[in-house]
Amino acid sequence: MTSDSSVRAAGSFYRVCRNGVAILIGFAACTIPVCAEEAPSPSHDSLKAIVVTGKRVPVIVPDAVLKERVEDAMRSDPYFLDEHVTVRVKNGVVILEGIVFDAWDLSMASRISRKIPGVKSVFNAIEIHDSGD
Repeated sequence: MTSDSSVRAAGSFYRVCRNGVAILIGFAACTIPVCAEEAPSPSHDSLKAIVVTGKRVPVIVPDAVLKERVEDAMRSDPYFLDEHVTVRVKNGVVILEGIVFDAWDLSMASRISRKIPGVKSVFNAIEIHDSGD
């Protein structure tokens, strides 16, 4: 093979560039330059922004099912003590009431509740009680 020659073998395309390196292109839907010196410099006109937009599809779950799912999630979290927290759900809005002993548990209760599919929002009415009181 001479330098800068091409060979087609078994559905694949091999090209030897001027520097003698063989490149396997494989199956392609479009043609592209194989050697770097043959590649055109990119122009700013050819670069276009890709914007991906999406809608969040609301998940409609009955309030009783949401309540059960939130309670199960809180109960199964190894770092959250849910003994003093009650959960109510009205029209997809989770209402948390009760007491916790630090700000970390307060934020964890909201975070756990928000992760449940179908929860529209979380109203946190939990109070923080210092263990020294």
